[in-house]
Amino acid sequence: TPGIIEAADLLMAELKPRIVVDLFGGSGAISKLAILRGARKVIYVDKNPEAALLNLRSCKDKVEIIEGDAFTFLNNKVQCDFMVADPPEELISNLLNKLKLVRKSITKAALIWLGPSEKAIEYLKIVGKSRMTMTANVWGDTFLIIWKPGFGQIIRDVKQRLE
Repeated sequence: TPGIIEAADLLMAELKPRIVVDLFGGSGAISKLAILRGARKVIYVDKNPEAALLNLRSCKDKVEIIEGDAFTFLNNKVQCDFMVADPPEELISNLLNKLKLVRKSITKAALIWLGPSEKAIEYLKIVGKSRMTMTANVWGDTFLIIWKPGFGQIIRDVKQRLE
């Protein structure tokens, strides 16, 4: 998803996370970007990490690849500064129902793909009026950004640059 790369890049540039979780990591592009942006450790999680195993060979000392279910991983209460979640469309609702776990896992912020903008409206009903959340529309996709206290202005500035 081109929008998630741009949004994650801008957020990481501003938040400067040391530990990043790449949930539903796919090819590993976000993990590699996080390392290039200065993250000391990246935890990549996906049921099928074959592409990432190839694409992240040069970063293997900084990337932990977990072959497994993202929801099981969230239940393990791992802490990170920044989390990026790019779930398959059929799992977006499930992930949004676990926002409390996402919020407990982060120390700075999380970026979650909600799908094409025209479909994202249905998912926003699940989110409701949660504090410290906002959406950003990038390249025809909608993303949910969640943050912890003290990061609101950074998130608003990044959203303005994205849109």
